[in-house]
Amino acid sequence: MATREPKLLLGPLVVVAVVASAQCGAYALDAWPRSMVLWYLNLEVFRPVHYSLFMADGVDPTGVSQAFGVVLGLLALICSGLFGKARLPLAIASNLSFLYSVVLLYGFYAANNRALVVDIHLNALWGPSFALVVVVVVAAFVSSASAHRAYWREIFP
Repeated sequence: MATREPKLLLGPLVVVAVVASAQCGAYALDAWPRSMVLWYLNLEVFRPVHYSLFMADGVDPTGVSQAFGVVLGLLALICSGLFGKARLPLAIASNLSFLYSVVLLYGFYAANNRALVVDIHLNALWGPSFALVVVVVVAAFVSSASAHRAYWREIFP
């Protein structure tokens, strides 16, 4: 269990860090609206995060409640798994982080394409937002695969 725990925590912690960083960056823009670095991070790097949080349009126009729901839900599962020494909440958190990474991949697609265009331009794949999406997807996939591998080993020894 001790060797698999970092792999199980990798995906959820990366998702929590990315969503919390995107929201903190948006709030920091309110305090320092002339910061070029914050504008770059908000518009170029964290754009897929903002697009992925605006999927439920009528619920919250800013996406703050959805971001808190993602972050607090994953943190509650992580804490209950670590403090309760149970693997099931960690496995659920790793699988939910993988699901959010797929939603983030859709947010990247929606952020870089017009509404009626079906294809994706290859120059969009070289942006910093694509690197962020790839890191989140890979980390969440490793975490989810590790959780599935552990449970398959218990079922079929």
